[in-house]
Amino acid sequence: MVAETHSPAVQVNSVSKAFGARPVLKGVSLAATRGEAVCLCGVNGAGKSTLLQIISGLLRPDRGSVDVGGHNTADHPGQFKRQLGMISHKSMVYPELTVTENLNFVARLYGVTNRAARIDELLARTGLTAFSYDRAAILSRGLLQRLAIARALLHEPSVLLADEPFAGLDGSAVEYVLSVFADFVASGGTLLTTTHDTRLGLRCCSRVAVLDAGAILLDRPKEQVDSERFIEDYLSYARSGS
Repeated sequence: MVAETHSPAVQVNSVSKAFGARPVLKGVSLAATRGEAVCLCGVNGAGKSTLLQIISGLLRPDRGSVDVGGHNTADHPGQFKRQLGMISHKSMVYPELTVTENLNFVARLYGVTNRAARIDELLARTGLTAFSYDRAAILSRGLLQRLAIARALLHEPSVLLADEPFAGLDGSAVEYVLSVFADFVASGGTLLTTTHDTRLGLRCCSRVAVLDAGAILLDRPKEQVDSERFIEDYLSYARSGS
């Protein structure tokens, strides 16, 4: 991955989405460059997960468009999806398969070359080598998240989407995820993450955006944010405009 800090990696253009009569996103625009980590904050129902699902191609917007790596996600699904990895509070792995079988499945799906070597590399990197023949169903929450990270990074994406990645993790597991994010961004990757824990969000991001009732109230570099006020009440901070 080559770091090009001024090259657009993700561009969300006036995206709107409603479920029935309930609007969830209202003309949201957001851009992230290579080597940038953006944290999306917002209460339940603010539209954070919906926005990530639209960027990932799991949902289509009612209006607006999304570009990933210069490819419109509606027009070029095959090209943009290879550039994306996704982590969630849900592991998104097959519980009946072993750790290695899960990774083999994803490797085949993405046409990863030298599958065995790449899987061994990620097993070692995530500390899962000793669990490679264990079924995912018996793994702890922390080990499941490590497997989810290995799955997301297997095809060497340039953009990583992380939806509440710290949920249910203990302190050591949280530190591990933070280290993965730091390495990914340092290598030129783009990270978009959502979290209710603003302290962790500020630790892993270079930019903060606050989404409320389907609209972005605040979007600015972390160094321009008063961290203590933000952590205390990010919605009040965003609404105050300072």
